Amino acid sequence: MLLNYIKIAIRNLMRQKMFSFINITGLACGLAICILILLWIQDEYNYDRFNENAERIYRVDFTYLYNGTEKQHWRTPTPMASAIKEKYPEIENAVCFHNEGLVLVAANDKAIKFQPGYSTQEMFEIFTFDFLYGDESSALTKPDAIVLSRETSETLFGEINPVGQVIDVNRQFDMTVTGVIDDLPANSHLQFDFLVPMSIMSDITGYPADDWGDFGYNTFVLLKDGAEIAQVEKDINAFMDELIYELGRKFYLQPLVDIHLYQLDGTLGAMLYVYVFSSIALFILLMACINFMNLSTVRSVKRAREIGVRKLAGARRNQLRAQFIGESLLMSFLSLLFAIGIAELLTPFFNDITGKELGLSSLSGSLVLLIVGITAFTGLVAGIYPAFLLSSFDPLETLKGNGRKSMTTFRKALVIFQFALATALIFCTTVIVRQLRYAQNYDLGFSKENVLYLPLNISYVEKLESLKEELLHIPEVSSVTTTSSKLGLGPKWSIGVRGWEGNEEGEMSLPIITGDKDFLQTFGLQVVQGDFHRKSAYEEDEPFGYVLNESALRLTGLEDPIGKKYADGVIVGVVRDFNYWSIHNPLQPLGILAIPEWDNYIAMKFNTADLDGFISKVEVVSQKFAPDFPFEYSFLDADYEMSYHRESQLSKLLYGFSALAILISCLGLFGMASFMTQQRTKEIGIRKVLGATVGGITLLLTKTFSKWVVISIVLALPAAWLLMQKWLENFAYKTPVGIGTFLLSGFLSLFIAVATVSFHSVTTAMSSPIKALKYE
Repeated sequence: MLLNYIKIAIRNLMRQKMFSFINITGLACGLAICILILLWIQDEYNYDRFNENAERIYRVDFTYLYNGTEKQHWRTPTPMASAIKEKYPEIENAVCFHNEGLVLVAANDKAIKFQPGYSTQEMFEIFTFDFLYGDESSALTKPDAIVLSRETSETLFGEINPVGQVIDVNRQFDMTVTGVIDDLPANSHLQFDFLVPMSIMSDITGYPADDWGDFGYNTFVLLKDGAEIAQVEKDINAFMDELIYELGRKFYLQPLVDIHLYQLDGTLGAMLYVYVFSSIALFILLMACINFMNLSTVRSVKRAREIGVRKLAGARRNQLRAQFIGESLLMSFLSLLFAIGIAELLTPFFNDITGKELGLSSLSGSLVLLIVGITAFTGLVAGIYPAFLLSSFDPLETLKGNGRKSMTTFRKALVIFQFALATALIFCTTVIVRQLRYAQNYDLGFSKENVLYLPLNISYVEKLESLKEELLHIPEVSSVTTTSSKLGLGPKWSIGVRGWEGNEEGEMSLPIITGDKDFLQTFGLQVVQGDFHRKSAYEEDEPFGYVLNESALRLTGLEDPIGKKYADGVIVGVVRDFNYWSIHNPLQPLGILAIPEWDNYIAMKFNTADLDGFISKVEVVSQKFAPDFPFEYSFLDADYEMSYHRESQLSKLLYGFSALAILISCLGLFGMASFMTQQRTKEIGIRKVLGATVGGITLLLTKTFSKWVVISIVLALPAAWLLMQKWLENFAYKTPVGIGTFLLSGFLSLFIAVATVSFHSVTTAMSSPIKALKYE
């Protein structure tokens, strides 16, 4: 009996080739995208979970009141780890870690910049590292020790064991290799190319390694089994209150496995995109499943008379149901086989867009079971409806063609829901692309075009004034400045300000960007009051000079601020507000100070269309002053665009997903249109004989589908608008979603639907009425 069912199923597939192709292809595309997105979600969710003690590792962060009411979130000072480890027994271990910037590493006549990691021996006791060479128990105990990643080791030394080799770090230190660890997984937020002791960080970076007032470092704690998080947080806060008391400050523990997925304030980080991609996968899979079920019911209607004959011949209901469900399951698992092939082909493109290295081989067992379960469920549901409905019909009524009305209603509902999902995707894609363009073209209040950055190194610093003069001799360069940060990407520093003239008890948190007297000209900032050119740095006989933006000045309440006392100095200038963050963030207070020790970059304004020639001239100057360092540069506008990398990824993926959603919907409409025009072939023949035109018949056949699509548009657009309003909350400045966006999305959906249906409609309308009347 089973073999007979399989034979019948294969015959039906071969007899209705077009329906079989459309059904299998549609579901295969949906399953393929579902597989790729599940791979991506699996990778995101597994961030840092490779650590054996991942569930007991926490990062210490803190929150404090900003300007009295707003919360700010930050990290911790470097000495905290060792202090709390010794004081509280619930903390099994603790470590401080920092990995900012790039550092020049030289060995074997090779000099390459790598990302450093600064830490202590406890790093290997808390986190899981696979040591290839060296002793894990003592690898970072000596002050001149350096531990390399596999890739760094192979780049510098090839395949040999490098333990004991000497490496020049930053043209300042000779460090001895004490170990090599396997490369960290890509889904780890702890990324570095080598590890050196925290004690030498201040010599390399200029940042103090033992400053209780510098809250810019990561402190990780490994808690003992059964430790109460709330009690540990209470202990840490009590300890810090003894050292540095600040009103409104609170330390808290963030689980290691949440760091990638959530922001410091607990709001969604990468988790937002996990939800977005999960929703997209669900939408597309739903559309594919609806398509599959819809066309399965269409095929079953065409076999109604066959079922009637079988029932009259003695077939029992259970046998008919088993046959329908079996055929549906066969088609769904054929779709899964095709889906695996499609996913394999699309994986390189998907990885290129997402920046990951995913592969089908990395699918976990639970995800494989989930995909198989989805496939089986789809086949089961698609087969159950026609199986139970048709098998329940009276055979004589079935042979007369009755019983189709309820199935037509069912198909209408499925088509409307399917196109509603497609329309929603089109709308969301349109909004996201518009917001991305809006962000790229938004007036930030400073000039980001034609600004070149050179990262500072020790050779530059020693001859900085001469280097700036030499760069200014390049004809294309109009100004040169030094600074701590890349504008538009946020400041690296923030200081606590207490007291100013007229309000000695006032306090605020002030983000800081450093800049010398040429900072204003280089970035096109506007001075509102005072003199930006006055040197605003520590002098023996002069107070510290602050240049504030308008937002910072408003918080002081001063109307005539120049020369007035401000914290440990005076206000020397005021500049117009500008967005020193991306437009994800609103305008905030800012101080601009001339502190050479905090500078990280040389920035120059240039004017030329010959970028290659200009960069060559800058390189000549760079190599003259720093011959031992590789030449590096970046453009501010390109760096700024990278701050919208996730949005850019999302827009590219949505382009593809929307196209696929439309394809799946069109496949369904194509199959439905083919079926319905075949059903009305004789009617069309009669209408043509009576004088109906091709245009009139085409309109008759398309208007039914058009009504369905219009209903789906009306249902989809409000829901999609609400979803996009929620997504736009991630931006302080956002593009308006006007009536044009609604009209464009609705028109595209309607046009695509009508164009798809019209193919069959026009073909049928133009056919000979003689052939139509002879149909069947």
